[in-house]
Amino acid sequence: MELGRFRDLSRIYLLIVGAFSVVFFVRWVMIGYLTGGVSRAVLCGAVLFGFLIFGALMLYFGLERWDRFYTDLTVPQPPQPYVIHFQPVYYPQPYYYAPPAYPPPAYPPPAYPPPAYPPPAYPPPAYQYPRPPHAPPPVYHYAQQYHWPSQGIPAYPAPRPFPDHVGPQRYYHRFPQPRRELDPRRALILPEAMKLLVIFLLAVFVGGVALAVAPYTALLSLIVFLPAFVIGFSFPSLIWISYVYSFETAHRLPSKVVLKAFVYGMLSTIPALLVNTLAAAALGEGPGASLAVILVLAAVVAPFVEEFSKPWGVFLVKEEVRGRLDGLIFGVTCGVGFALIENITYEFSFVLTGEGAAAIWTLFTLARGLGSIMVHAAGAGLIGYAYGRYRAGGGWTGVPLAYLAAVGLHAAWNGLSTVFATVDWGVYASVGFMVFFVAGTFLLVRGLIDRGVESEGGPARQAAGPGSP
Repeated sequence: MELGRFRDLSRIYLLIVGAFSVVFFVRWVMIGYLTGGVSRAVLCGAVLFGFLIFGALMLYFGLERWDRFYTDLTVPQPPQPYVIHFQPVYYPQPYYYAPPAYPPPAYPPPAYPPPAYPPPAYPPPAYQYPRPPHAPPPVYHYAQQYHWPSQGIPAYPAPRPFPDHVGPQRYYHRFPQPRRELDPRRALILPEAMKLLVIFLLAVFVGGVALAVAPYTALLSLIVFLPAFVIGFSFPSLIWISYVYSFETAHRLPSKVVLKAFVYGMLSTIPALLVNTLAAAALGEGPGASLAVILVLAAVVAPFVEEFSKPWGVFLVKEEVRGRLDGLIFGVTCGVGFALIENITYEFSFVLTGEGAAAIWTLFTLARGLGSIMVHAAGAGLIGYAYGRYRAGGGWTGVPLAYLAAVGLHAAWNGLSTVFATVDWGVYASVGFMVFFVAGTFLLVRGLIDRGVESEGGPARQAAGPGSP
């Protein structure tokens, strides 16, 4: 896998952490409000305010600064030229003193007659002449001479001049180099959708096995299960983004704009959470709630609220929507961002079910990764497709009609899933319904993709290489 693929994958997970921190803060403020009123909501907000700040910083860093940060870490910088500067450096110098070379004595030594006896075996003592007094050499100050004595001691009486302050001292300085930043309109680079799907299926299987043997190998199971859990809730969204983005052949949508839509899709769970929670409190949802209340919340309230809050990310990046395919890509991206935050919450609750957690987590992770996420992707994609058609010169009536179609699709999924969960034979019906619904939803989205590609003048059913610039 190329380095660029890790760059965008790491950026996406940074955005996921930021968005989840913000949603986590809002969720606990809502819980505090429902359980203790305004005072408890304020208390929860004050205690968890750090999550809000941390999430906002992660979102800003991931959207605005990640490319520069990642490039500085991974791309080797070219060799930078050096420039030599001269700057005076003053410090005391040692005092060099050279003893003078004394001249020979001015008078000859006395001449002695040869001794009458043989000379002794030891040499006679040498005559010591007193040394004349001599003043130390003067210190020379030459401001323009910058030379250190290379070896030995300066000779007398004309020693080498040396300064007691050193003038310009050389040091090296690098020229400031411009940052090697990537093109702000570069394409999003992700692995192929099929590779992500295979990794997702393997991770779900391995995670289920790790949960099954957790009572016997607790630490090892935790180490194996954590990456499987992350892949389980995130890869289904990445599969859809990589798939629909690979069909953009006329022009590549900038990665930053696509990720903005993805972030909005994750944050759009906040208004949906507020309305759904207040509606559930008003209708009295709880352990003893009737089937009618559950169906109203699942098949009426949730579809209308969620399908209204998800596609606003398409309208926020409308400058980049040039046709039907662009609108579809942005709509699907918003929808899978919404589904990703939902999957984190649901899958975490599946792990905490206690007995049978391995089977429950495995089955429901597959169901949400292959079924529910397709509902969110198809619903928001329909609205984005209609808005792209309007931006390309079509009528505006397609947008509300697409919204109603998305609500109907979502209501059918939630309503039938709820009904099948209450009957004895519902397990088999749920499996058959999920297979049929997944196939139909995929064909719907693929048909919209083909029509979008044809509207841009490209051949139908021919995708560009995923992530190619």
